[in-house]
Amino acid sequence: MLAAAPARASAPPVTRALALSRADGVSWLVVAGAVFNLVLCFINTRHVITVHSSEIALCELGIIFLAFLEVRNTISPAVVRITAVMLCFEIGAKFINPRLDLKILHDLAIAYLFYQLGTRSTLRSGERTLWVLMAMILFIGFFELLFTNLFGTVFDVWTYYVNKGVISTSTVNYSNTNLFISGNRGAAASRTFFQSIFGSHRVSSLFLEPDSLGNFSAIGFAWCLSTSLGSRLRHAFLFFLSALCFVLADSRFASGCAMAMILLRMTPLYRSRFVVFLMPVTVMMGLMLQGANHEMPGILPSIIGDDFSGRLLFSGRLLDYWNLPQWFAMAPSQVYTADTGYAYITNNLGLPLTLFLLGLFTMHPARTEAAVSMKAMISLYFATSLCIGASVFTIKTSALLWFLYGTTNSVVTPTDALVATTDMVERVKSLRPGRLSTLPEHNA
Repeated sequence: MLAAAPARASAPPVTRALALSRADGVSWLVVAGAVFNLVLCFINTRHVITVHSSEIALCELGIIFLAFLEVRNTISPAVVRITAVMLCFEIGAKFINPRLDLKILHDLAIAYLFYQLGTRSTLRSGERTLWVLMAMILFIGFFELLFTNLFGTVFDVWTYYVNKGVISTSTVNYSNTNLFISGNRGAAASRTFFQSIFGSHRVSSLFLEPDSLGNFSAIGFAWCLSTSLGSRLRHAFLFFLSALCFVLADSRFASGCAMAMILLRMTPLYRSRFVVFLMPVTVMMGLMLQGANHEMPGILPSIIGDDFSGRLLFSGRLLDYWNLPQWFAMAPSQVYTADTGYAYITNNLGLPLTLFLLGLFTMHPARTEAAVSMKAMISLYFATSLCIGASVFTIKTSALLWFLYGTTNSVVTPTDALVATTDMVERVKSLRPGRLSTLPEHNA
């Protein structure tokens, strides 16, 4: 009896190792979230099938469902209760405000599920996943840059987004390419970075549109500023490649966000939960004040100048134009909210629920120094990006962002990862033909 006790005590780690057998590897679900649009675009271009928004949504929901299956046993009762309350509120608000977009629940599901997926992995897994995506992005990106016409024949991005419903069939393609509508700077606007080298072309790579490549660049900076895996040379090289991404995409947002992240990381403020909570709130209030100072009574807010300052002014004017029902998701916005993230969130969740979720994110305990830094970088990333759109919610980059944050809060210890990896190697070895079985019929 006494001899059996140690065996029972050692059983849980072995059982856990089976569950964590992929904890130290690449998260292929995150990679799938970034790549599946490129694959569907190729299928659509080769006329295998005509891809519409329904097929795209089905693939995305499939990836989300697989992520749910991976983490279903880690979902706490508190999360279930909060989700139930949110569902009840959103469904009730939908009856009052028929134009309320329930897609916001899908956006929140991506954040939570991929964060949980990250907590079941390790920092090294996050690093490897980022490197795999970086290699794929740069390979496809330089193929697009150097062989633009050939890229267009393989990936007809314009038609793909027309079928998806993002681009109207009546929209004039002034660039005379198959790239996305924002894949070229117009004649009145020139590139910010290296116009003489890249011309007006904005690289999209596997994301198919340059805004997401800019978001990926900002996420890369957040990761580099928060972690210190590997040698200094390798870390510096990842910094350089992240910067190269916003140069290729000519993303003014990503370059500005990266500089703001560096400045924040150089101060002790990134450690303050109050600052993390306050950044998005302060920026939204600043936009409202800007809108109030540029009111145009009787005229619906619109994008007057399609540049960074014009988009900021539109966001501020729209928030200032609202009445109380719009702030509480009880009435639809008088103007579309796709180009201003703060309006998209607030008009679909309501201000109280938005602040509640922000508070949950802010107060969630950080297990490591990397998690403290990453949380601050995410707050800054959202605070700045939501000024000009809601692209932070697309699964292309959102899955990666929350997975990386999850790895900084990983519940997997190095010992667990080592045991899991060893167990996986042993199971692979057991599949060799000579070790399949020792039964008499196999030895005959």
